[in-house]
Amino acid sequence: MKWITRLAGACAAALVLAVPFASAADATNTDDSAAKLSADLLFPNPVVARGKGFEIRQNDVDDAITGLRATLAAQGQTLPESQRGDAEARTLDRMILSRILLQKATPEEKAKAKESADKFIAETKKRAPSEESYRRQLIAVGIKPEVFEKRAFEQAVVETVVNHEIRDKLTIAPDEIKAYYDQGVDVLVRDLQALLEKMQQDGQTNTAFYSDGTNRLAAMKQANLARLDRPETVRASLIILYTIDVVTRTPLPAEVQADKKARIEKILARLKNGEDFAKVARESSEDPDVMRSSGEYTTTRDNVAIPELKAALFSLPIGQVSDIITTPIGFYLVKVAERNAAGKIPFDKAESDIRNLLLSQEVEKRLPAYYAQLKKEYDVQIVPPNAANP
Repeated sequence: MKWITRLAGACAAALVLAVPFASAADATNTDDSAAKLSADLLFPNPVVARGKGFEIRQNDVDDAITGLRATLAAQGQTLPESQRGDAEARTLDRMILSRILLQKATPEEKAKAKESADKFIAETKKRAPSEESYRRQLIAVGIKPEVFEKRAFEQAVVETVVNHEIRDKLTIAPDEIKAYYDQGVDVLVRDLQALLEKMQQDGQTNTAFYSDGTNRLAAMKQANLARLDRPETVRASLIILYTIDVVTRTPLPAEVQADKKARIEKILARLKNGEDFAKVARESSEDPDVMRSSGEYTTTRDNVAIPELKAALFSLPIGQVSDIITTPIGFYLVKVAERNAAGKIPFDKAESDIRNLLLSQEVEKRLPAYYAQLKKEYDVQIVPPNAANP
């Protein structure tokens, strides 16, 4: 389920008066309404926030938290109960922002957001072995596919409007990018540095806050510079035929293994005759992800657990097809496309990513004021618990 990316959340009680001498149909409607009223009394769903053109009820927030828990569970994480209150507050803030921006978005922005959401959904489906698997795995973590896709569109609308109103108006100077590359200085570092300089001017250097801030500043710079360090990597195409049962991890019968050995020999002959590696991989490899990847992957030396495969990946001449590599789990064929030695990423390859990071930090810095302005413009009210609700 690793392909499932981060996910967030996508009744009113009614008072019904019975009418004397009602028809049979009216009686049925009255019974239904009474049942609805009873259910609402047993399971209240109060409004927790409202503004111009929208209201958000407790069930909306609960559904979003359920989705968050499911997403975390798929990643092997949990949401501690002690953090639920903070998570609900952040979720409600995001939901309010989403409801406002869905109204505020222009037709052009919605069209652009739909294109972005459709692309994201298509890429997500590609990571699943099949359409049915895509739907089944979403449902397994508590998210209906249509809800997932609706949330993807809403998130795309938020990003599109925020980009148009904030991000697109910002510029990052070349010297800011160079300062990050050379010294690890980003927006957060600059802000903390300015605060520490002000404290120094005010003679507050003997405080615990100043000492902690100085240590934190050095750690932040070091962490940023560490992000530019690249481990040794290899980009290669692989074909595998398994000699084990991929579910039980037990060896296949000897005659099945012999058959696979004969098959891999025929595949190798096709490659040596000049057939396209990606095409042959899609037709022959038992890699479950081959239809999406065409057998091509980028990995680091430390991430390759099979010694025989590691040796080939990091020694085979670029562009050459390997001989058959026999491993405890199956037969491999490998063709290396590129290797990169460990070291700092060259500036020209890091420049775009640094610019995007700094832009994102500048947007985050401006979002609170933008959000406050929107809440005022749309008359947002947070409804206290136990307040009267319609």
